[in-house]
Amino acid sequence: MKEAIKYLIVPTMGIFLLSGCVEQPKPLYNWGNYVASTGEYTIKGHEKEVREKHSAELKNMIEESQSKDMRVPPGIYAEYGQVLFESGQSSEAKKYFLLEKNTYPESTIFIDRVIKKLYGDN
Repeated sequence: MKEAIKYLIVPTMGIFLLSGCVEQPKPLYNWGNYVASTGEYTIKGHEKEVREKHSAELKNMIEESQSKDMRVPPGIYAEYGQVLFESGQSSEAKKYFLLEKNTYPESTIFIDRVIKKLYGDN
């Protein structure tokens, strides 16, 4: 009986020790502090300080994702473009709308409508 327990315990402990060494999968996207930032922006987005803070968070997410060789989360380029447009930086905003369209081709119909509505062209 002692021999049977010994043969069960040693492999079981080995499995537990090795499973602790398994590398966690790399996350697909970098969401940064998006949830807190967008929550505040949704409520107080009309305030310049909150809009600038949210814009900085979006820009930080984009830069961090690019530096870590990760995809920018879906919709972030478009949202950053929207914030830039609302801040009067329309030409810079269009660049980010096009980045959203190029990164996520499934957004093409939506982004084309946004661009047409905001700029009057495609």
